[in-house]
Order: sequence, then structure tokens, then C-alpha cells
Amino acid sequence: MNKLLFIGLVTLSALGLTACDNYPYKEKIQRGYDWNNQTGDKAICMMVGSVSPSMYPYTIKYMEGEDLPFSQDTQMEYFNRVKNENLHYFTQLGFFTEEKVGETEGKPLYRYQLTDLGRQYVDWFQNETNFCFGRVVVDSIDGTKDIINGVGGGKERDVSITYHIENIPDWIKNSDAYARYRYSKKVTTGEKLSGRHTFKVLRNDKLETITGVSGRYKWATRSDDK
Repeated sequence: MNKLLFIGLVTLSALGLTACDNYPYKEKIQRGYDWNNQTGDKAICMMVGSVSPSMYPYTIKYMEGEDLPFSQDTQMEYFNRVKNENLHYFTQLGFFTEEKVGETEGKPLYRYQLTDLGRQYVDWFQNETNFCFGRVVVDSIDGTKDIINGVGGGKERDVSITYHIENIPDWIKNSDAYARYRYSKKVTTGEKLSGRHTFKVLRNDKLETITGVSGRYKWATRSDDK
């Protein structure tokens, strides 16, 4: 199961739209991404799980039913198992220390603490542990299309963009990461990608960001998922 959480920019700025649509989409979109990613290494984040800063050092737990297939009734148990697997995976990358502290029903209990490397890349979005990297660079604007939101009825403008990611660390460039988080290799090689940035069209031809390619959070698949 692959869970994508698309979030809009942290601050939704009203942006002016000029006549004949000579609006500087590229510059404004780039400025928005950079404003919300001032360190240049928070464009894409991989979700470890619901472990807040105050919970470290964190000892894993097991939940009855976590080996069952994912469903609406088992999602909490499912994500607990994935979290345990993620903690071990990132330990192998050097982001955590891992210490066996006991057993429960024959299963080992491990305690995790962030290393200096882990603290370098950690992000506490929604008070959970995530590891982030990269900066979005907008290469070109490929077209715009206005649509009517089927829920609220408001007007939206989809802007097709070509972009690439820079500031890519070596730890994301491996086959295990591609398989676990289902990334295109183009993300981690700096190749050009196609994306979309969506605005809400307000009164007086003002634009407000709704979503974009920056702020994409990935949750890992379970090791036995197909």
C-alpha cells in the first residue's frame, strides 16, 4: 500500500494575475517553494511513523493483528508494523542507534535513538518522525488549465511544470529506498520530471496556492506488500 500525502505550501499567498495571462508563474512558484524550504533540503520527505521528539528514546511495540492484510479495520496495526520496519531500515542508514532491551511473547524489543546524522535530516511534520531531502527547481511552465472544483464549485488553475530535484544525498540513492518508498529514480538523479501546481482563483484575479510538487510525503510499503 502506498500512501501519498500532498500538502499545500505552509502559507497560502494571494498572488496577482495580469491581463492576457502574462503572469510570472515560474518565478512565483519557485519563490513559494523556496520560501517554504529555506534550508533547501525539505522538498521530499519519507515518513518513518508516529514518533514525536518527546518519545525518544523510543521502544517499539507489537499490536495484535498487525500481520493481517491492510484494511479499514487493521490500518492502525498495519502502520505500527511498518513503523517498526522503518526504524530498523533507517538504523541501517545510520539515522538511529538500535538496542535490544528485552522480549515480549518471544519477539525482540528494540530501543531507538536518533544519531547526529538522523538529526541532520529529521523533520517533525505533524509531530511525527520523517527524513527529508532536496530542493525543487522549476525548469519550465508547460501550460495552464482552468477547472471548476466539483466539491466547492470554485475555480482552480492547474499549471503544468517541468522540474528537477537538487541537493540529493547519497543515502536515498539505493535500490532498497526505491522499492520501499516507490520513488522514480529520476527523483534521485536530478533528471527532469513532470508535475502540477494548482492555484485557487480568487476574486479580482488573485491566485492562491492549493498544492504543488513540494511537500510530498511518502509512507513506506510493508515488506510483504506487492
